[in-house]
Amino acid sequence: MGKSREDLRLGRRRLRDGGHDALVREEPLIVEVDGEQLVTMHTPGADEAFLVGFLLAEGIVEDAQTIETIDFRKGIPLDEPGPKPDGEGLVADRIVARLRAGVVTPRREALCRTHEIRPSCGICGVEEHHDLLPRGQPFAPRTPVIATTTLRQLMREFEGQQSLFRATGGSHAAAIASVTGQLLGFGEDVGRHNAVDKAIGDAVRSGHDVAGSVGLLSGRAGYELIAKLLRVGCPIIVAISAASALSFDLCREAGATLIGFARDGSWKVYWDEERIDP
Repeated sequence: MGKSREDLRLGRRRLRDGGHDALVREEPLIVEVDGEQLVTMHTPGADEAFLVGFLLAEGIVEDAQTIETIDFRKGIPLDEPGPKPDGEGLVADRIVARLRAGVVTPRREALCRTHEIRPSCGICGVEEHHDLLPRGQPFAPRTPVIATTTLRQLMREFEGQQSLFRATGGSHAAAIASVTGQLLGFGEDVGRHNAVDKAIGDAVRSGHDVAGSVGLLSGRAGYELIAKLLRVGCPIIVAISAASALSFDLCREAGATLIGFARDGSWKVYWDEERIDP
């Protein structure tokens, strides 16, 4: 089976009728930014979108124009015939970004401190708590506004996009959407933070301005995911599951609308329901 697939199919041994089961792929990815190397475990696919979203969501760049070049280099799988460069094992995929010289952000200067990106831990390698907080002024109140009918439609479309989850049951998803009901960007990955980065990058690479958009999450509204979405300018964040107390505090401080338990056409508004038009 081709290595570009996002899942693997293995025989079921515990089921009497046999058949095959699909498993989500989880492989290392080396990320190089201006000579600094990071590593994450990820689901192959949409790698350039992931890198663009990661750089924006972590505040390493403030706009995509700061990224001069992106170069993706495919690794060599374990079962590929022939010698491996390191003698054995898997040579990881590598994606390399070159940033425009002379554009400096605090997070870009701190990049050398982060040697590992863990897809389940968006704060790993960060030394200062305030590095996680979105910068700038709080969002303007009551702007933008989304209709409840539009929100229900978006959640249905979001669920319908999650083909990898339907096949494997082992992936997370995220999306960026407009308040008028258009899905602007989408990402699925074994890591929930990677999924958010892919969704942001997908939207930006498609030419959309994510500021003023809606962030959708397939699981709980964890603090690190909220920080990513607020940092790129999402004033409305909707999660399938619960929010944490720290996520609530951050959205209240930023003046963002936080919604949880968005299932079956209903939801719970944790903060700022004035952006929801009944």
